[in-house]
Amino acid sequence: MNAIPKFVRPLVTAGSHPVETGRYIIATPAVCQLYDVVKQWIANRVPGGMIYGKQRFGKTRAIKYLMDQLPLDFGPKLAIFALSMRDYRLPTENTFFEDLLHAVGHAFIKGKASAKRNRLVEFLHERATEGNSRLIMILDEAQKLHEMQYRWLVDLHNELDERGVTVTWLLVGQDELLHQREVFVTSKRLQIIGRFMVHQYSFTGLRSIEDFKRCLECYDDGELTEHPRGSGWSFTRYFFPAAFENGWRLATQAKTLWDVFAKVRAERRLPGKAEVPMQYFVGTIEYVLRTYGSLQEMPGEISVNMWKEAIMSSGYHDAAQYL
Repeated sequence: MNAIPKFVRPLVTAGSHPVETGRYIIATPAVCQLYDVVKQWIANRVPGGMIYGKQRFGKTRAIKYLMDQLPLDFGPKLAIFALSMRDYRLPTENTFFEDLLHAVGHAFIKGKASAKRNRLVEFLHERATEGNSRLIMILDEAQKLHEMQYRWLVDLHNELDERGVTVTWLLVGQDELLHQREVFVTSKRLQIIGRFMVHQYSFTGLRSIEDFKRCLECYDDGELTEHPRGSGWSFTRYFFPAAFENGWRLATQAKTLWDVFAKVRAERRLPGKAEVPMQYFVGTIEYVLRTYGSLQEMPGEISVNMWKEAIMSSGYHDAAQYL
């Protein structure tokens, strides 16, 4: 007769757990700091700011965090949109406003450029006035914007401002954003600088054992890493229920994991600072959870070899030299 298992996980459809789908957010130190900065920008009615950092550092997930959390501070009807900019060799006003209409979910995107612009203004004005006449526009991949597109955005900002809407533009992109700003400063494009680039925030990766520890604590007990919601089962508890019951936590592995990342960097002679992009950190943790998760008791810590295997699986050793 088979023994009844001591730990029964919540019923989750195979392959649908957030660790398996990747559809979840970790409130990293960089994300929390960014949130505090952006919240202050909005409260101060700043027209715009730049958020820049290297690829794979977690900026896209940070945008999702902003989208989820800002309505908690500024009201559930806050008009907030996230748009990913496209790369055009020669952008046209017609295509630009069609892209914006599509990105904000407008039902009708055809017509002349002027009609599209007017339709967008009306839509954004309507959405903003449903709340508190405040509008947040997050432009991801903003390094792809051309000067002419900035000019169209300035016009859009001015039209909304005339209608009583307070707009805050958040330009999110790679370090090229800084170079664009320098070009605008040199060429005295003060309208563009004043609207979008006066305020700046540098988005970083994970830079210390403490950063690792805070992220791992989210897997252990984080509000955003409970699945199913309201079940009390964090990601760590779900994959290592017996060990979790006996007090074992991923956060206790922070120093070991940091040291293994450092070892991989040294072995591969990777350039730059000891800074781990969020994508490869998350990939490493997910590998360990999926591969070594067990209903049985775990040893006191995950071995160095297990961590190294997980890091290599994430692709960090190959990609870090290009970041």
